[in-house]
Amino acid sequence: MTPVKPETDKTCTSPEKHEQHVCCLHSKGLTKTVEQVTDHPTVTCAICLVNANAPEYVCAPTTLGTGYHYSDMQGSKKIICGSVDSTVKKEKLGQ
Repeated sequence: MTPVKPETDKTCTSPEKHEQHVCCLHSKGLTKTVEQVTDHPTVTCAICLVNANAPEYVCAPTTLGTGYHYSDMQGSKKIICGSVDSTVKKEKLGQ
């Protein structure tokens, strides 16, 4: 079976709500909050493949399936969030 890779070239589908996404919460060190919004997942982020409880907690929601629990990928999220954050900043500036 081929491992699923995150789509790091995708952009956040709701940059105006990025502050409540798992990647942004994680980058701010809000681990407890992230654990609360990922404890009963119903969706997966198409960008970083983290599972979350609802679409509003991820940048690009997709059907729950091949994603990861936050605790399994906690160490790798900061790099992914950085690339998404820079894209969101560019979108806000109209670039």
